Amino acid sequence: MKLRPLSRQSREAARGRAAGVGAAVRGRRDGRLGSAGTPRTRRRSALVIGTVLGMAVTGLTWFGPTTSPASAAGCISSGTDADITAALVGPGDVAELCPGAVFNLSKTIYFTAAQQRIETQGLPTDGTRAILRVASPTLAMAVFGHDQSGAVLQNVEVDGSRPQYGRIPNSDALIEMGGNSTGQAVRNVYAHHTRGWSDLHLFGGDSTGGVPGCQQATLSGNLLTDAGTDAPDTWADGISLDCGNTLVENNTIRDATDGGIVIFGAPGSTVRNNTIIAATQVMLGGINMVDYGPAGGNYTDTVVSGNTINAAGSLIKIAVPMGPLPWGCGSTVVNYGATVTGNKLEGAHMGYGFVANGVRDWTVTGNTDNSTHVGHVKGSNCSGSIASAPSGFQSASVSNSTLQSNFVPNQSLTSLLGLTERPTTVSFKANNGLFVTAEGAGTQPLIANRAQVGPWEAFDVIYLSGDQVQLRAQVNGLFVTAESAGTEPLIANRTVAKGWETFRMIKNSNGTVGLVAGANNMYVTSNNGTAPLIANRPANNGWEKFTLYAY
Repeated sequence: MKLRPLSRQSREAARGRAAGVGAAVRGRRDGRLGSAGTPRTRRRSALVIGTVLGMAVTGLTWFGPTTSPASAAGCISSGTDADITAALVGPGDVAELCPGAVFNLSKTIYFTAAQQRIETQGLPTDGTRAILRVASPTLAMAVFGHDQSGAVLQNVEVDGSRPQYGRIPNSDALIEMGGNSTGQAVRNVYAHHTRGWSDLHLFGGDSTGGVPGCQQATLSGNLLTDAGTDAPDTWADGISLDCGNTLVENNTIRDATDGGIVIFGAPGSTVRNNTIIAATQVMLGGINMVDYGPAGGNYTDTVVSGNTINAAGSLIKIAVPMGPLPWGCGSTVVNYGATVTGNKLEGAHMGYGFVANGVRDWTVTGNTDNSTHVGHVKGSNCSGSIASAPSGFQSASVSNSTLQSNFVPNQSLTSLLGLTERPTTVSFKANNGLFVTAEGAGTQPLIANRAQVGPWEAFDVIYLSGDQVQLRAQVNGLFVTAESAGTEPLIANRTVAKGWETFRMIKNSNGTVGLVAGANNMYVTSNNGTAPLIANRPANNGWEKFTLYAY
């Protein structure tokens, strides 16, 4: 996971557009048109002015109130982005939207001055919140509020329309706030189906000495759902935070696919009493504290407390990763200064719990783990080692820190994202510590005699009903069979999978698996690696237990 804020060029362009809109309409109010930036800004300014007044207004002076005619008459009924933009003219302006209103957006809505608000009249928190809906195949960002202190987005629904229009690669968050500002707030917003990399991004602005330019923001009471998909490189965050001294509390994040809440340093911030749920999509991380940039690893006085992370219906690979190394290889930097306390893990599909690797001056205390840990690690990763099996509290490279007593130290915790609950390609390690191979590129029986994993040791898994599986050797594309109804060794030589090629994969209490041949209902044994695998054991003992790795 990398921080993906707006590029400098797109930030400057967005700021220019916001300034152009505000200047044009303010110029209309006080008898002049503001200086036009680029030709695109001039065209947008003219369009906004025309939208506000419903006529050509070049040279026209506005002597009315500082709010738009629509908002002066009450709430703004259903319309487009232009109707909302027209209400955001000067400092303190409010775009008050009617309950139940729907606004179809073909352009981003910009906060153009400090202390502006966008909200539904009466501040409802139910289905009557006004909806801001992306309605253009080229639009990803619905709301932009960088650099406007005191800007507030509250009690609205923001629909990214990803199911309708799909993902836009390398695009912005659905809601972009923060920047060089203080006192912004996003409250009681339901945001979902971002087409970009996050539902809600609080951009840190210009960082000086690890201190972000965005300070003292508040994210509270929001519901953020369906961020991305769990296919590679299509993930998205629920909340992405790099503002300092910011409060993130009482939010619910459901089915984010990258991180539920991703903290980019955010020194001095408090992330508390949030609920993160993986219901139907795999989530890489619950609350992520892995990113070194943009704060240079500075998590000083960042406090993560009282949060619940629930792998209720789908895998969470790492509940709380701390430090850069759980996310990938090659990092030599460390994150420092955070406190993680009083958080709770729940759910039947939890991978790793609290993982600390690559931190210093770090405190982890008073956390509880009520979850069930599942998942299979890769037979090797970018560090050249096999990761430790998932559990609740694990640490590796940690210095000058306080960890609660149930942490298990000296674990292998680098590049853990290869963990999967139902791997599509696997390798099997027998009790002798060696991997099962399709010997002779599949021309000879399977035997457990390889120290490392390669194509001969990789088997594709076809999941059938219940615990039934079929295995196909990658080296030759043929199915593994219990030859002669199990009286002869296993070999990968069948083009079609039938009864002899079907096995039950039994999960053992110690995390290993056993294979029961459908041909004779007997367990497959490794024979301790001294002879080929064969299905002829009535019980599941040491030689019949295999550690399953994702390939």
